[in-house]
This record gives sequence, C-alpha cells and structure tokens, in this order.
Amino acid sequence: MSREIVLDVRGLEPPEPLERALDAVAALQPGERVRMIHSREPCLLYPLLEKRGFQHRAEAKAEDHHEILIWRRDDAEAAPLGLTE
Repeated sequence: MSREIVLDVRGLEPPEPLERALDAVAALQPGERVRMIHSREPCLLYPLLEKRGFQHRAEAKAEDHHEILIWRRDDAEAAPLGLTE
C-alpha cells in the first residue's frame, strides 16, 4: 500500500512551488508518492522530474486547480494503479 504526501503550493510565487516539489520528491521513501496541488500546470517541473528518475500524472480539476501525482519510476508500489511500467 502506497503512502501519499500532499504538497499544496497554491498561492506561492515562482520558483518556490518547483523548489518545494523537487525537495519533496528527493525525500521520497519506497512506497511513497507526492500529490502536488497547484493553481496552474507546472510544465517546467516535468522535464526535471524525468531527468531525476520520476514519473508523473497530471490532472486539471479546474482552471486554477491542478493535481500532479509524482513517484519514483522504479517504485511499482508507489505508482497509481494501472501506471506501472
């Protein structure tokens, strides 16, 4: 069973959301993933995650509410159902 860490960065000024996300994913333990809640889609974050060995799934809940799940690429336990490699 995976454990989810919620990271709400709404209202923070750039580059703080990106920095907080990178810090949070760097600290992930096996079986953990991050659910980032942001007021916009963090497009600059995605290539950085890929480069560091993470996968993500983004979903726009509303125009100003985006949720991004982030997990280690090699951690099948943390991956959302149906998204393991």
